[in-house]
Amino acid sequence: MRRAALAAGLVAALAAPASVSAAPPRAAAKLKGASAPASELGQVAAIPLPRGATVYRFQQRVSGVKVLNGQAVVNAPKDAPPELVADSSKPRIEAPPSPRIGKARAIEIASRDTGVARLRGHRSASLAIEPSDRGTLVWRVVIPSARPLGDFEVLVDAVSGRVLRARDLLQHFRRGHAKLYDPNPVAERHSFFGGLQSDRKDKNTRRLTSLRVPVTLPNIRNAQNCLRGRWVHAKVGRHPHDVCKATLRWNSVKRAKNRFEALMTYFHINRAQSYIHSLGFSDATRNGIDDRTQVVVADAFKADNSFYSPGSRRIEYGSGGIDDAEDADVILHEYGHSIQDDQVPGFGEGLQAGSIGEGFGDFWAAVMSSRSPGTTNADDVCIFDWDGVAWGHFVPAFHRKCGRRADSHKTLSQAQASCRFEIHCVGKVWSSALWALRTQYGISGTTFDKIVLSSQFMYTPTERFDAAVNALVAADQALTGGANKAAICTEMETKRGISVSACP
Repeated sequence: MRRAALAAGLVAALAAPASVSAAPPRAAAKLKGASAPASELGQVAAIPLPRGATVYRFQQRVSGVKVLNGQAVVNAPKDAPPELVADSSKPRIEAPPSPRIGKARAIEIASRDTGVARLRGHRSASLAIEPSDRGTLVWRVVIPSARPLGDFEVLVDAVSGRVLRARDLLQHFRRGHAKLYDPNPVAERHSFFGGLQSDRKDKNTRRLTSLRVPVTLPNIRNAQNCLRGRWVHAKVGRHPHDVCKATLRWNSVKRAKNRFEALMTYFHINRAQSYIHSLGFSDATRNGIDDRTQVVVADAFKADNSFYSPGSRRIEYGSGGIDDAEDADVILHEYGHSIQDDQVPGFGEGLQAGSIGEGFGDFWAAVMSSRSPGTTNADDVCIFDWDGVAWGHFVPAFHRKCGRRADSHKTLSQAQASCRFEIHCVGKVWSSALWALRTQYGISGTTFDKIVLSSQFMYTPTERFDAAVNALVAADQALTGGANKAAICTEMETKRGISVSACP
């Protein structure tokens, strides 16, 4: 399938509800074991699994009205008989009567019952059957409330108008507070001079303490007093343990304490995933990118190294030299590997795929650096400018040491020759090309970030540079109608020497 066609199909699939064909007769036959009659169970999903298996989900309806929580699930392996694996359907549900309470009246009753003073979205209501006692026809009213905060589900008896049940569907989160580096001390100072030329053996100094900025730590799960959130579970130490505080206020923690690094990982990865959501990628719309709770361990070992493990799906940061988790560039580079592994499980096999992976990690660190208050392009393209104090290359023009840079002008063949195929070095071609497209061709940063992330859905585990560029072109065609194809071709083919079939 051509890349453009694949991209168009992908975008259409992400935008429209799934259309599912009827279950094969052998799968439907297993519904005879369900509590509800087979005539009341209609297929609503068919989910393909590895090795040719398919999971079929059925929803119970009586006289066309949905029975709340009434479902049956059939697993149909390729080479084995199908099996009913779950059944919450109900027997002997009576046909519902005609409603006496209208939709508008049901919404009014539900709003009054929950005490909603201000909305943050449109209220909705649909007829359903509450399955207890042979079934009761209800209006299922959902109210997105701003005051009090909640997504209230209210079941209103469609005949009597009585409220049968009210509950809050919103998963509540709490906010913590801390003073951290954003993104790191060197970028905040725009130089590594002024007391930032060394780690000072992980000690607090007046300068390093003053460069902390107040931040909030959102999305901490309700009833948790630790750094366990919607998208990040941050731990610390060689024998990892949680970082907890009853008040969720860590403002007094300074960089000499190991908790500081755990707080850094929580803040920066949570913000990165929040940004990904703002671009339109989430599990709720079936195109989520790493939309899960990422486990991270700060100061996991003493070496000056960090890694994302595809096996455990954890990120571990070392404490050698500058503690890696004190530099958001390191934090976010490793999160870039997690992003790609989520989009393409097993990604990074081979020299070119490995180089693309390292390049994307550096590009992602630069993207998030650009979203920190007060940073400049010089800060963004200097990757690991705090961690690199211990080992990076001095750049006089920018008065700092950079671990790597995202503004290289080398072609792919030049980099392969000079780098001797070392993937971090060759990866600078990819990060620099992406960064140039984001900043030098008049493309909106958020638009380009969306194009890059969308293109990675089209990768294979052994992706090559030419295929990755074709994927960029295809994603741009799907998202913008090809508005940036000329820019992509100029940067990638003309300037980087990557032969691309999608370009003229």
